[in-house]
Amino acid sequence: MANLRGGTFEKQIKDALYRLDAQGESRYLKEDHLTHSSALWEKREMYLRDFANWVKENELSGKLNTLMTEENIRAFLDERLADVSPKTALDYTSGFNSMLKGLEEVRVTIPANLQNDFLKDFREVFREQIHMQDVITNRAIENVDLKLQELYNTRFESGVIAEVQRELGFRVNEAMEVVKNFDKYYNPQNGTIEGVIGKGGQEYMPKPIGEELVNKIQQVEHTTHYNTYLQDLKSVGIEHSHDLRYTYAKESFMEKISSGMDYKQTLREVSEEINHHRESMTQYYLARA
Repeated sequence: MANLRGGTFEKQIKDALYRLDAQGESRYLKEDHLTHSSALWEKREMYLRDFANWVKENELSGKLNTLMTEENIRAFLDERLADVSPKTALDYTSGFNSMLKGLEEVRVTIPANLQNDFLKDFREVFREQIHMQDVITNRAIENVDLKLQELYNTRFESGVIAEVQRELGFRVNEAMEVVKNFDKYYNPQNGTIEGVIGKGGQEYMPKPIGEELVNKIQQVEHTTHYNTYLQDLKSVGIEHSHDLRYTYAKESFMEKISSGMDYKQTLREVSEEINHHRESMTQYYLARA
């Protein structure tokens, strides 16, 4: 077994794709997980780039393949699939798992135990959601202020990240980026957070931030590791980091409606606040909150 070649993730991605490439080869009597079409090449390039971006955001070091541990892959998929439908999540997880098996077949070292099918539980959850066609509800956090205070008592840095998620509606990686590089995004003249790039390369609208939260962020010396943050959330009864985003969407919607804002305008504004720009996405969040 060997590592991917190259001193950068970009070169390692190219090496992985070329090792997996079997386009034009006959599949007769073969049961491999190699890349036999250009469409599959594109999907696997997406999987590798998505994982590489997650690794960079979490400041992990090492070869891309050596970072494909069960813990890292689970954390990556939990974040990557937070906003997608069960069908899309199932397809993505299955495709990512097939790519890992292909890499192992071409003798690339993969730390995750693929013989154990450690992603089986992920796929079963998605299959059940598709089969039942039920909406997962109650994602907004009850007694969220109390939960945040408990989190601050557990670890100050985790409390700050969670409060940024709750107050500004960011995904966990976006909140961590803001806390880590606060001066890059904070406009003290306007009292806003600006220039945050979300999923799909879309830039968030400027978001007002209170002075108290600014002071807390400025006290953070080192940002918490992603997995540590998730563990801290679970220790206070918050199962998923994305639940803070559902909480934001519900609270923002209720505040605007209570102020007398038109329903459709409220849907539109909340969608823009969470960087989706479609009214239907607010409805998606509210149905699950």
